[in-house]
Amino acid sequence: MEWMGAHVLWWHWVVLGILLVAAEIVVPSLVIIWFGVAAVVIGLLDFFCGCTFATELYLWAGLSVVLLAAWFGYFRRTWRSSVGQAEGEHAHIPGRITEILGPRRYRAEFDLPVLGDRRWVVESKEPLSVGDEIEVARVYGQIIKVRKRRSHP
Repeated sequence: MEWMGAHVLWWHWVVLGILLVAAEIVVPSLVIIWFGVAAVVIGLLDFFCGCTFATELYLWAGLSVVLLAAWFGYFRRTWRSSVGQAEGEHAHIPGRITEILGPRRYRAEFDLPVLGDRRWVVESKEPLSVGDEIEVARVYGQIIKVRKRRSHP
């Protein structure tokens, strides 16, 4: 650690940051970029303030976590898409269970097409039997959640 403190200069942090930001091009996940941004910030902080290497390392880890948390908080709020979340469009379409595939997974046939097909593998929170009348509760991508059909007036 002493050797690192004596030999790691401010511009090493900046170069590391640029490499990490560039790595985002190869691995497009919008995660690595925040480690790179934090490294550039720590390099600039070291240039202006001259911190110890241990302090720089702790600040880099902390700033990386803060930036990631802020990004995922923003991502979750603003990029929530309704694509594949067609619960309103397909809700209450009636059908029936045709086969039990496993615990809480069934094959069902619907009276109207759901996402372009009448036959689907579905999931249910409640246990169902072959022949049970069901209805679409929600659609998550290509996972169709169903529930037992209640009699409607």
